[in-house]
Amino acid sequence: MPPKDAGTSLLDAPPLRQVGNDVLPAFGMAMRSAPSSVEVARRVTQAWVRCYCRMPKDQVESILVVVSELCTNAVLHGRHPSFDLRCWMPTPSELRLEIRDGSPSAVPEPQHVGPESESGRGLLLVDLLVSELGGSWGFTSDGTCAWFRLGLGEER
Repeated sequence: MPPKDAGTSLLDAPPLRQVGNDVLPAFGMAMRSAPSSVEVARRVTQAWVRCYCRMPKDQVESILVVVSELCTNAVLHGRHPSFDLRCWMPTPSELRLEIRDGSPSAVPEPQHVGPESESGRGLLLVDLLVSELGGSWGFTSDGTCAWFRLGLGEER
């Protein structure tokens, strides 16, 4: 099971953080809780991680699968008409992303489903991809927010 979040939410941190003379980028957007919003979330995240984080294409593709899975869960299991997508750099060498659906629930865990099941593998995929990227992920203790963080290597 992924660890519970011990980090700071963007809600608790300034949206733009200054380190020396550099302002670290961030974005946040409210998305309609609809399947079409997942593709919008992917495109915005892709542009952001390529432009601001300067990540290699293979890492970007893995991040986009994670974003798709977590946003899809917010659409399918959230009980609100919208969800929030937030991404920021707490430090020049760290990326943090949150999907907050605002629906308190038991903290979801990866499931092991049979080969005949058509769904239920999303969090296993998230766990695998985030682990391969050397990051961490989880949910807030009330289940309202999925998050992941990833080191970006050298200072940018």
